[in-house]
Amino acid sequence: MKVFRTLALSGLMLTPMANAIAADAVVAEPAPLIAPEASVYTWSGPYAGGFVGYNFANMDQTGGAKFDGEGVVGGVYAGYSLQTGSLVYGAEADVGASDLSAGGFNVATGVPISADSTAFGSLRATIGVAYDPIMLFATGGVAVANKELSLGNVSDDQTHVGYTVGAGVQAKVTDNVTSRVEYRYSDFEAKDYDLGNVTVSSGFDEHSIRAGLALKF
Repeated sequence: MKVFRTLALSGLMLTPMANAIAADAVVAEPAPLIAPEASVYTWSGPYAGGFVGYNFANMDQTGGAKFDGEGVVGGVYAGYSLQTGSLVYGAEADVGASDLSAGGFNVATGVPISADSTAFGSLRATIGVAYDPIMLFATGGVAVANKELSLGNVSDDQTHVGYTVGAGVQAKVTDNVTSRVEYRYSDFEAKDYDLGNVTVSSGFDEHSIRAGLALKF
């Protein structure tokens, strides 16, 4: 009987202790999972860089004759962009040089005629849509280009004014470096070239594929 009384007494003593321990126990709840915010690249601000590419040109001349040419181009570009949500817009300018050459025959004399591209540039508006970390863009504006025509041993050069339009894609390389690939179409007015005894009126259009790399400030 003593054993049962001892066990009963021990049970009565342990019950308050167990209740006290249970009251003091704190059940830790798992911390809510918070997904890290996605990194959003900002396209706004000034930038400058360089490009290389390849041009395909179609020349025309007095009498309706045409001749084609192609060659490597390279240069620099700079601009400023503003961003509202995913919409990116701004202005950009570029200048460059070319080794594009074209050749054919002058319709009036039947003598070989050649054209060489020297320098070019443009001032354009740009607009794009950002899909982090890339941006699709379109561009358009005024363009100028210098060409030299040669007929026999006589040559003349003129500066043509026209328009240029294009589209492409830019991508973030680092926080301060972007890359791009673009296509441009340019159309230039006709100019008169004095080639000795012959005056040739010639205009041209160009298709250009370019790749560039720029530093964002």
